[in-house]
Amino acid sequence: MPERIHSSETQVFVDGQRIPAIQSVSINSEKKVTDIPRLGDSHVTERMLNANQTSTVSMDVFLTTGATGIDPIYSYQHMQSGFLSTGKFKFEVKDLAGVTTISGGSLTSYSINGTVDDIVKGSTTYVGDGAIQTSAGALTRSDASTDSFLGVFRPRNIAVSTTTDGAEGVDSTVLNIQSFDISTSIDKQAVTRLGERVPKFRYPSLPAQGNLNFEVVKTEATGIDISSLICETGVIKIDLKNDDGDSVLDFTTSGCCLESVNETTSLDDNTLVSFSYYFPILK
Repeated sequence: MPERIHSSETQVFVDGQRIPAIQSVSINSEKKVTDIPRLGDSHVTERMLNANQTSTVSMDVFLTTGATGIDPIYSYQHMQSGFLSTGKFKFEVKDLAGVTTISGGSLTSYSINGTVDDIVKGSTTYVGDGAIQTSAGALTRSDASTDSFLGVFRPRNIAVSTTTDGAEGVDSTVLNIQSFDISTSIDKQAVTRLGERVPKFRYPSLPAQGNLNFEVVKTEATGIDISSLICETGVIKIDLKNDDGDSVLDFTTSGCCLESVNETTSLDDNTLVSFSYYFPILK
C-alpha cells in the first residue's frame, strides 16, 4: 500500500524559492463550464470548458525575524502599492507524489495578527490560472530540509503607535493592548484577450481599502468621546522588533479613520474595548 503524504514531506515554493515557517497551504480549483444543450435530448450531453480557469492558493505563515527563502508577507510590508500591483507569481507545492503548480498568481487577500498569548501570524491568498499536477519534480526523502530563521515575533516584540491630524483621545502608548489585526481583501478583474485562454492581466477593483483592529483592557484612563473620533484620520503603525529592541518589520497604515468602538464586559473578566479602523489602499 502506498504511504501517505505527510506535512513533513511537503514544501511550498514561490518563483522557485522555498517559503519558510509556513504553517498550512490549501489549493482550491473550480472548473467553469458552459452547457451545450441540443434539441431532441432531455439532458445536457456536452460541456465546454470556459476560458479563465482559476485556482486559489492560501497560506498561513509565522512572521520571522530573519529567514532563508521568501516569506509572502514580507513582499507587501511597507508597500501599500504592492496590493494594487498586476505582478504575477508562480507557486509550486511539492511532495513525494509530485508537484502542483499554480501560475499567474495575483494577491487577493492579506492579513497579519498578534495577541498577548501567541506569536505573530500572517495569511495570504492568491488567485492563479489553474492548477497543473505532475509527478515530475517530486521531492525525495533526501530533499527534506529545516527552515532557518533567527526567531519569531512574540507579544513583547510588538509596539503600536499613532499619529493623528487632530486630538484623537487615545494614546496607544499607555493602553493595555491585547491584540491587533490588519487585513485587506482586493477583488481582481481578469482581462482576457481573444485567442488566449488565460488572462493577460488581473486588475484590482478600485477603490480598495483595508481594516485594522485592536483590543485593549479598559482602565480609568481609557475613557473616550466617540464623537471626536469618527471623522479623525491619521496613521497607525504596528512595529515588530527583535529581542534587542531593533525594528525589523513595520506595517504603517496611513489615512486611518475610526469606524467603530465596542466595549464588552463579561462576568469575572476584564472589560475590553475594541477599536476598528479602515484605511485606503493607495497606488
